[in-house]
Parts: sequence; structure tokens; C-alpha cells
Amino acid sequence: MSVNSSSDDTIKIPTGIEFFDKQIGGGLYPGMVLFIEEVGAGGREFALTSVCKNAKAGEHRAHPSEVLYVSISSSPREVVRDVKLTFPHARLEDVLDSIKIKSLTELYFGKSIVPLSWVTDKRPSLKMLKESEKDLLTELVGVFDDVKEGSLVFLDSLSDLARLTRSRISWNDLVDFIKGLRKLCVKKNVLLFSLLTKDMLEKSYEEELLDQADGVLVFEWETEKEAITRWMYIRKLVGILPLLEKDKIAKYSVRIDPVEGFTISRFVRVL
Repeated sequence: MSVNSSSDDTIKIPTGIEFFDKQIGGGLYPGMVLFIEEVGAGGREFALTSVCKNAKAGEHRAHPSEVLYVSISSSPREVVRDVKLTFPHARLEDVLDSIKIKSLTELYFGKSIVPLSWVTDKRPSLKMLKESEKDLLTELVGVFDDVKEGSLVFLDSLSDLARLTRSRISWNDLVDFIKGLRKLCVKKNVLLFSLLTKDMLEKSYEEELLDQADGVLVFEWETEKEAITRWMYIRKLVGILPLLEKDKIAKYSVRIDPVEGFTISRFVRVL
């Protein structure tokens, strides 16, 4: 993954989505960027495209920064399947080898009614039972402590973590974790993407989570005459939003290409 530095030594990390990177001056500043997504509207595809494009760029560098996919509820096999199905016409073998995948699926389902045999190929054991008793947020702290400086990380997903506040973790613990995670990302020059399903939380809770982030990108569907279009707009983006407002850019029309993944087909300016 390439990491660009401006003249004042402020680091930016490219998203890998070429048109968007040109619009925002080369990339995003390190920190936490949350994607609020109507189901299927493009947030996941944005993240997967960025992960794959940055992993591909890293292949040509002697010491690439880490590209990490942290999955809460999907196994590594499922992650690879999702990536391949997102880019059905792309050659991804070398790219996938460059992506580090960390799955917490056994821990996530360990205290649920779902049999572990459904979510893992491992045979149930006493060790696995003990592992399932670990605290998920504590395990995530360990994962992020080991993240290398200048990395791109996709945490899939904040929706999974928010769902656990109904039974296993407290809301305050989740908010404190997200707040601390954002600080770690800035400290280590890490760009972190994570997804939150739109309207899955009450408005006040959703706003409290969004308030912790450096950036908030919204992905939604819109019916236009006889077509249904995906749109992306930016609610918050530290250091970047002023550039877009200067150019009077309101929102982007997006589509999912079988080779390139997430692409921007046009944008709308405020007149």
C-alpha cells in the first residue's frame, strides 16, 4: 500500500478509488472513517475495493504497509469468497495473498445458540471452549495493538459489535472502545474503515457512534425515473470536506464494476 506525504509531512493514505482520490488530494488522513450503508448500497464494495487496490499496490514495494481485514462474524474462507464475488472478472490470487485476514468468528458465535461446527472447520475441543469465553472487545484490543504503522484496516463490521450491546457488552464500553480505537489509529497513522447498517440503531445511538469518527460516508439507494441508483455523500471528513465544499460537490453516483469494483460514474454539484 502506498502512503503519500504532503509538503508539511501530513500523511495521507489513498483509498485506491482513483477518481475519488483525485478529488480529495491523493487520499484520506489516518483515523477512523465509518460507512453508513443502506443494505447493498455500496459501502462494503468501497471498503473491499480499497483493501484490494492497496494490497495490489503493495505487491510492487519492498516493504508495503499492512493491509488488514478484521472480520467479527465471517471466517477467512467467507471473506475470500466475498472478495472474489465482488470482483468476478478480476484476477485476485496475488492480491488475496497480500491481505492479512483476522477472523473472530469463533469468539463471536461462542456464546450464541449457533453450533461452532457451523462456523468453523475445527473440531470442538476444550481449548476452543476456553477461547470462546474470552471478551470480544479485549481480543480486538490485542488485534489492533499489533497493527503496523501506516496500515489500512477494514473492520467488518461495527454493526456486528453494535448488535452485541443487546446482550453481551455494554453500550458505554462499545463507545469507549470506538473512541480509543480512533485515537490509536491517529497515533499509528492507520486508516480504518468500518461499516454500520443504516437505521439498525436508534437515532441518538447512531449519532453517538458517528460523533467518534474522523469521517462519515453515507451510501444509499435512490429511485430515479425508471432506474435505481446508488449514491454516496459525505457527512463528515476531517481535512477533506472543505476541499469538496469548495468545488461544491454534493454527492457521487456509484456503480459496482466486475473488474474494478466500486467506481464513481458521476457527481452532482450544488449550483
